[in-house]
Amino acid sequence: MSGLARAVTGKDMRLLFREELAEPLDTDGLHLGRPPADAPTRVAEIIMPQDIAANAVLTCAMRRLAHRFSGGFRSMYFPGAIAAVQGEAPLLDAEIPAANGVATARALARMYGAIANGGEIDGIRFLSRELVTGLTRNRRQVLPDRNLLVPLNFHLGYHGMPIGNVMPGFGHVGLGGSIGWTDPETGVAFALVHNRLLSPLVMTDHAGFVGIYHLIRQAAAQARKRGYQPVTPFGAPYSEPGAAAG
Repeated sequence: MSGLARAVTGKDMRLLFREELAEPLDTDGLHLGRPPADAPTRVAEIIMPQDIAANAVLTCAMRRLAHRFSGGFRSMYFPGAIAAVQGEAPLLDAEIPAANGVATARALARMYGAIANGGEIDGIRFLSRELVTGLTRNRRQVLPDRNLLVPLNFHLGYHGMPIGNVMPGFGHVGLGGSIGWTDPETGVAFALVHNRLLSPLVMTDHAGFVGIYHLIRQAAAQARKRGYQPVTPFGAPYSEPGAAAG
């Protein structure tokens, strides 16, 4: 993908992330790979899988699950995967658009928030309404994914849940379980990011989003009725490398 972007635009994907995502949204919290040393955004240390206490029932269940999800596990636990993300995480020094994006939760939610509101946020036009409408033009997929064993509606870079009202909208769930999600029907968007990776509990993370999203939608509906409370504007605005952050 980086090679294609460079061939078309003459720019590398790191720069395009900044010019096409971070700058229009006025946030520093969106990077491809490791942010510059002087950037306000800092990379959190990645926490690797923790030891799980021995339990005969859990061991039996995990073995059965591992067999059924073997395709997905092989894609995550490839040779050298742990070394690539340990310590200074050399993976972040590469340019891999599908694998090493670095984002804060607020910046990711801001991007999805623009999509949830017709491509605009805080008076900033991020995407055209026509493009936002076209993001979900795809047939409903009811067959299970061969690796994850659950149906996924893949759109233009996003996926959705094929079961109505379970998790309306669309977004993307990362390898480690972080997620960004948007629902243009209600104008609600959210992001949840953490620094765990290659965890055996990644599937429970994914399942937990359904419950979290239900609570978020309830809170948003109540806020529309009762009025909003001001939110502290955490997160640095967009800044160019070498410039002092405000």
